[in-house]
Amino acid sequence: MLLSLRSLELNHPQIEVEFKIHGQGNLHGDGMAIWLTKQRGTTGPVFGSADKFEGLGVFIDTYKNQRPGVVFPYVMAMVGNASVTYDKEHDGKDNEIAGCSARGIRTSSNPTKIRLTYFQDTSLKVDLLYKSENEWTECFETGPLTLPSVAYLGFSAETGELSDNHDIISITTSNKYINKGYNEQGTLSPADSGKGKGRGKPFNRQREGGSWKWFFFKMMVFFGVLGVGYVGWTMYRANQRGRF
Repeated sequence: MLLSLRSLELNHPQIEVEFKIHGQGNLHGDGMAIWLTKQRGTTGPVFGSADKFEGLGVFIDTYKNQRPGVVFPYVMAMVGNASVTYDKEHDGKDNEIAGCSARGIRTSSNPTKIRLTYFQDTSLKVDLLYKSENEWTECFETGPLTLPSVAYLGFSAETGELSDNHDIISITTSNKYINKGYNEQGTLSPADSGKGKGRGKPFNRQREGGSWKWFFFKMMVFFGVLGVGYVGWTMYRANQRGRF
């Protein structure tokens, strides 16, 4: 297992993970999981982590047990309340809140990534990248969803009687929205974008540039007035001398 040492605040987090699932032969499994749980994970039977967890589990299941009509690999999400047991025999059918088939994600020659975007008490969106290098595909987006306000990020994998390699290549976490409705790129969030002008534009950039222009304009006016005054004073002195 791979676990964070510190907990994360789940206000509006976005988590992007690059990974690779690979191995030899036609038989492989079972898959890997991404966790956002109230307590730090421990080893167990759910893709290598403990059952009856409290929080979110997103599973990339590469081995089909007893779930007809579903194409594997399969990506699904489950929310645990510390008492619900994962239905391993049926690949989490009774636990799933949303999911999608991801055929080709295991053997893809392109970088494989998963991106989780959680809007507090509002929704969870999961996107996948594996079909081509820059093509994100929406897996699912849920309705209202409540997770612990603070959670530990974790990763686990399980092979059972089979074998496979589950590599975590990189992990990126960020806050989707930060202070005063602006995100990390300095653009207005959708909730605040209709409140004024400059929708989707970098904040303070034009104001900062305008202040410098105004400063130089004032300096030019100052020196211009100073120059006119000096010329006038010189002409006055010359006229005074001419009288005497």
